Amino acid sequence: MHKPSASVGVLEHELSELRLILERQTGVLLDTPVETLADLVSEFLESRHIGSTSDLLGRLRSSEAECEGLAERLFDGETRFFRYPAAFESLAKQVLPDLQARQSGDHPGRLRIWSAGCSTGEEPYSIAMAVCEAVNCNGGRWNVHIVAGDIRRQALEVAERGLYPQAALEHVPRQLQAYFARVGEHFLVKPRVRNLVTFAARNLAKPGYIGQFDCIFCMDVLTHFSATQRTALVQRLHLYLQPGGYLFLGQSEKLPAVDVKFNRQKNAEYTLYQKPAAAAARSGR
Repeated sequence: MHKPSASVGVLEHELSELRLILERQTGVLLDTPVETLADLVSEFLESRHIGSTSDLLGRLRSSEAECEGLAERLFDGETRFFRYPAAFESLAKQVLPDLQARQSGDHPGRLRIWSAGCSTGEEPYSIAMAVCEAVNCNGGRWNVHIVAGDIRRQALEVAERGLYPQAALEHVPRQLQAYFARVGEHFLVKPRVRNLVTFAARNLAKPGYIGQFDCIFCMDVLTHFSATQRTALVQRLHLYLQPGGYLFLGQSEKLPAVDVKFNRQKNAEYTLYQKPAAAAARSGR
């Protein structure tokens, strides 16, 4: 027997199927309460002029773009600048000096970083500011490229603009606020930082090789994935890291049990995960 939810026209069994489709297509396991989810789905149906949840499910089964549109409405992309200060301290004081020390010769070094699940841009811009402070990325010694992606295209539009209200700078250290220019009541990321970051839509549940990185930031993403999708994502992150590269997770996140090797490095209250340098030799790369 189907029990109607609080929102007219949305049935619990339809919500269950919707959760399964979104998990399969996006990796995210929705734990939104039934009543809340029903209301959100009803609002989405109305905004898209879709007649019923049954019609929506049909679209979700056949269209990845439709799944991404619904994900935009349902997923919480809460973020802020320098969300985990200990992680950025580890980047500046431990990771970047190690990567610099491994550069050889007089040629400019290359630094490639991926912000996976970048939301509205605060994370990749925080990374860019931290890198600019720690190394002379504009002085010929470093070629810095930060790749940032998210499944939610509206969030990426905000990130691309790089324009934030004054309240968003609350957690930006005072000396780093010079990387912003005031525009009316808002603050715009200056070109020195903005030019280091490339934004692109990306679905972390879908395999898609985009090269290797020295660092990957995947903060507060794994906790939203199902166990199966979480394991698969970590395996891909390991593949995408250069030997000796570093993985940054949210402060309370832990790696699931996987058949790939990471070395844990504790820095104060933050834990870094490093791909062993010998991994290349063992894998034949």
